[in-house]
Amino acid sequence: MSSVKHADRTIQNDPLYVPSKKQWKKMTESERSDVEERIICALEREHSLMGETTIHFQARASAAEVLRRYYGGQGKKVFIASDLHTLYPAEKAFYPDLLVVFNVEDHHRRSWNVLREKKGLDFVLEIVSKSSRRNDLVEKLNLFAKLGIPEYFLFDPEKYALIGYQLKQFSGEQKYHQIQAKKPNGVFSKILQLTLMVEDYKLRFVSSDGLEVLFNDELISRLNDKLTDKDQIIGSSLLQIIDERKKKEEERKKKEEERKQKEEEKARADKLEKEVQALRLLLKKEKN
Repeated sequence: MSSVKHADRTIQNDPLYVPSKKQWKKMTESERSDVEERIICALEREHSLMGETTIHFQARASAAEVLRRYYGGQGKKVFIASDLHTLYPAEKAFYPDLLVVFNVEDHHRRSWNVLREKKGLDFVLEIVSKSSRRNDLVEKLNLFAKLGIPEYFLFDPEKYALIGYQLKQFSGEQKYHQIQAKKPNGVFSKILQLTLMVEDYKLRFVSSDGLEVLFNDELISRLNDKLTDKDQIIGSSLLQIIDERKKKEEERKKKEEERKQKEEEKARADKLEKEVQALRLLLKKEKN
């Protein structure tokens, strides 16, 4: 009984603490909602105090955008979010830069609550900064291994560094094992089935067939190039059509002029013929 009371006091004293499965089971739905709201508000207050560089924002936002489009194109059931409140039972809540969960419905969520979803995260990416380096490299590494998150990747855009960890069993205990790079700056994720590479402050994703998953601005640029090519083809075709129409019009005018010329020549010939006949009649009358 004392341990339960101690756990209850922990919940009350630490606004980020998530109830255990046992505590959650005893709560009413109203109590659960109140606890979730308290945790989310505490996380939002904490997050609002932390600054974010443009490099950090662009790295996580572009990664989320690329993965959503990639898996969406494959028709896979996957949930991808950035900076989402994440709640694991009997642990302090956190908000990873990027999280991926497979085989779940993709719909709006205010948080990922393992107690409600009945499933933990499959993949986590953290964008490392000077202020978060120790937390990301040590504390979160130990926490995510303890939580059983299969893969944990860290990307340091300022140092062009990328590290990937995969959860493995060591002497009956789950620990992270660093994934060996396949090639310079490239680390393969078995969970994502993609190779992650560092390129100009960005995290590049490459499919198993070696094709890079393009960012939105790259897609727009290629689309504009294709439209430009198409416009050139259309323009060339239009010029050809106009030229052909001009030639046909010139031919028509030429034929029309030839026709008029022939008609005029025939008219003159007919007039001369009539004049000749008239002279013949006059000559015939004079002889008579």
